[in-house]
Order: sequence, then C-alpha cells, then structure tokens
Amino acid sequence: MASHTQKTRREIVMSWILKTCLALITLVGVAYWNLPRWISIFAGASEWTVLQGESLSPEAEAFLEPLLKGLRGHELIDVHMHLAGRGLGSDCWVNPRMLSRRYPGAWGRFQAYLSAGHLSEQDPDPLFAQGAIRLAAALPIPGQFHMLAFDYACDGEGQPLPEFSAFHVPDAYAIETTGNAGPRFHPVVSIHPARSDAIERLGEAAAAGGVLVKWLPSAQNIDPDNPAWGPFYAEMKRLGMILLVHCGREEAMETGDWGHLANPLRLRRPLGMGLRIIVAHCATTGLGKDLDEPGAPDQPNFKLWLRLMDEPQYEGLLFGDISTLTQVNHFEHGLLELLERQDLHARLLNGSDWPLPGIHILYQLKPLVLKGLINAEDMGPLKELYLFNPLLFDLALKRALHHPKTTARFSDSVFLTRPDLGL
Repeated sequence: MASHTQKTRREIVMSWILKTCLALITLVGVAYWNLPRWISIFAGASEWTVLQGESLSPEAEAFLEPLLKGLRGHELIDVHMHLAGRGLGSDCWVNPRMLSRRYPGAWGRFQAYLSAGHLSEQDPDPLFAQGAIRLAAALPIPGQFHMLAFDYACDGEGQPLPEFSAFHVPDAYAIETTGNAGPRFHPVVSIHPARSDAIERLGEAAAAGGVLVKWLPSAQNIDPDNPAWGPFYAEMKRLGMILLVHCGREEAMETGDWGHLANPLRLRRPLGMGLRIIVAHCATTGLGKDLDEPGAPDQPNFKLWLRLMDEPQYEGLLFGDISTLTQVNHFEHGLLELLERQDLHARLLNGSDWPLPGIHILYQLKPLVLKGLINAEDMGPLKELYLFNPLLFDLALKRALHHPKTTARFSDSVFLTRPDLGL
C-alpha cells in the first residue's frame, strides 16, 4: 500500500511538471507569434489622430502656440526622412535577416519600423512613404521635406554587397516618390562613390532636383578620406550638391566591420576640396580615434565634430543636423552643449529621421525632465502631440528644449529652410 501511495504521488508530481511545461511552452509560443503586436505596443503606438480628423485639446494648443511663434510666416525644413520598402510594389529591398524571426535583433528592428509607419508585413511599399507625406503635410506650418534613398554597401570595385547591407532604396524610387508628392518633397540620393557610373548618377540626380547625397559610411563601406573619391567630390561641388553623412556609431541597423569609417575627422579631405557637408545627428554617438594626434586616447565623435566646426577654414562648409538628439540614447551626448553654443546654431539644420519619431520607446520624456531639459508640465501636451502627429511631436519637443542653467534654446533658424544652401 505504501509503495502504491508513493507511486501515485510521484505520478501526480510528474503530471504537474508536465502540465506546467506545456503551459509555459504554449505561453512562449503565443508570445512569440504575437511579438509584432507587443512591438507595436512598445514601439510605434502613435495613433496619428490628425489624419482621423481629430483636433488637439485646448491645453495642447496653448502649449504649442508659443513654440511655433517664431516659425510662422516661414517654411520648416526636414533634411532627414527615410524611405524604405521590401520589394512590394517597388524596387526597394531589405536584407532577408530583417524578415526572419531567426534573427531576432534585425527582425525586431524591422517590426518596430513597420509599426511606426502603421504598416503590416503585407502592405505595399508606397504606403510607408504616403504615411510620412501625409503627416508632414498636416503640420501647422508648411515645410520642405527631404526623403532619402539608400545605396547598398559596395566593395572597392563598386559591386554591391547585399549580404552586408541592411536595406536598399534606389535613387529612382526617391525621385519618383517625391515627384508624386508635390513641390514640398525632395529626393535625397545615395550613391556609393566606387560605382562605375557614380559621377553620371550625380548629374542625373541634380537634374531631378536632388541637392543632398546621403552616406552612412559604417554601413555602406565608404571611406570619406579615400583620395580616389576626389573626382566625385569635385563633381558634387560643381553641381552645388551637399553631402549628408552619418558620423558616429550606428545604432538603428546592423553594420559590418566598418565603424572606423564614421569618424568625423575623415571628412577633412572633402572639406578641404570645398565640399559642403551636413553631419547627421552631429555625430553624437560612439568614440573615434583622434586622427589629428595618433596615439592619443579615443574621443567622443561629437567632440571630434566640434573640433572641425570650430576650425575657421570650415565655416560655411560644415554643418550638423539635429535629428535623434532628443532620443533616450542620444540626449546626454552633446545636447546641452549644442543648446548653449548659440554661435553654431546658424550651422544646424532640423531633421526628423523619420520613422524614428514614430517609435515612442526611443523618446522617454521623464529623463529629459530629470535633466531639466523640459518642464514637468510639458509631458502631458507632448504625449498628446505624439498620439496626434509624431512629426509634430518631434518638432515641439525640440522647440521646448532649454538648457537647465542658461535656459538657452535652439534658434528659430535651425528649423527653417536654407535658401543659401539650396534647401
């Protein structure tokens, strides 16, 4: 009898363990297949209520009005809006890793981008651009918006390296998309300088109204200091084009072993040729080697960019865009200094880096309050603006920023078009 009782207890315990394991497996499975929904909750949760015909509350309107006061009667500028697609209704491409759950990092990022754009995996590519265009057109002040192509990573002979590329947006797609969107939208081409037809493509882009050329050196295998690119830089200068280049650590996509190419000091060669350059995000991430002093400790890329900004020979040539500076992973790396350096504001340009403003996990307001960069009472209206129109939220947040000691803010000119640059 004792043996039978003992056996029964063992069976009960084993049964309980088995049921628990099955329940856990079921729970994990359900969570796994519902990951896009969870990512949507924690990433792109804006409701875009402006496109549903809703209005802001009186409190949000009252908060917004003084922030827009210095901008009314002018045109806004956004030099940094991404296009993307998977080949559904376009010639765009993304790395298959971003479409497979076997690569959770890449796949999770892609799901966040889809969520920010209010898209599912089955939606055609043009919907991504159309959403951004509608949000931009709904801003209370008209603007000029520059939408980015993105070239493959290439080898030294200019042959594409898809296995090392995150995504590809052809120049033709950016030109067609912005052409269809109307005169306030402009193509930003992306041309790897090693391509055999690189200089010819510059001419085609300029003829289509392109002023900016986008590079992300650490993701595209482009060394800005390569002397072979001299003719490319000379043609850009002749055509009046401007290089929009990401410097600093790349955090929005996986890259190859090319991180050292994003060092701002590698821009001395094109700057020395008189090429105008806008450094995306003001290089506010990561460390770079001090190429001016070999053997010196690595420096924040932001400090290396500032060094170039403070050299008189680059006045009128070197600029920065302030996209992503309010993100939780950026704001402690240069934002305070940029607010206070009023002497640099004429050389700063606004960019949203769309679709990132639609990923609310990147924009944590409480840390900005704790650092004294925004007021605690700003949080409510800003949260409403995020749900209303994430592009308007991005603009309002940057306008609400102030230095906690000096109260300095970004100058109005940072957010306005620059006819002197053709932007």
